[in-house]
Amino acid sequence: MILIAGGSGLIGKAIGDSFGTKHLVYNYDLKVSETKHHIFFDAHEPLTAHLSRNACNIETFIDCARYKSQADQIATWETVISYFKSREREHGNMILFSSIYGHKAPRFGIYYATNVPETPLSYAMDKAAVEQATKFLAEKYKKWNIRVNCIAPGGVFNGHSKDFQEHYMLAGGVPMIQTKNLIPVINMLTDDDNVINGQVISVEGGWTL
Repeated sequence: MILIAGGSGLIGKAIGDSFGTKHLVYNYDLKVSETKHHIFFDAHEPLTAHLSRNACNIETFIDCARYKSQADQIATWETVISYFKSREREHGNMILFSSIYGHKAPRFGIYYATNVPETPLSYAMDKAAVEQATKFLAEKYKKWNIRVNCIAPGGVFNGHSKDFQEHYMLAGGVPMIQTKNLIPVINMLTDDDNVINGQVISVEGGWTL
């Protein structure tokens, strides 16, 4: 079973859809996903309430959510880790999401004269924190057989203007990625034989090279 925080958003929904009927997908979000295969967990309630009320056997937690505060984000991770540790056979898999701006300075010129606002400093700081948390959590909980990895996407196309797409292409030599480009990495990290742990994996076609 897969638990996706933010499973109704652009990336979360694409990931949930990619599993089809192979896995039961729980979507922990503030709004209901239109995907039929998802079981909705209303994020207005604490995640602990859902996990205790439902006979879940979550193997992988994928965090695509946007949080009001870092404290809320950490509380969600701690809930998931406690759940993984409480099982008879301690194990679990966490996939967090950051951004290339978590470890690279923005190329501010791509925003000039477009309708896309410049990336704020707070966004880059938040994403950098997720990448450090990935290594912190992976090291701390590996003895419980809990893996923690992070995916750092480049610019993900979401109806962006032609001008912005051209600026993006000129800045890095490759186009914006599609949500489908993230799925091979998700499949790798959810494979039963995967031993990757504590890594930040950039998915951007070489835009930051």
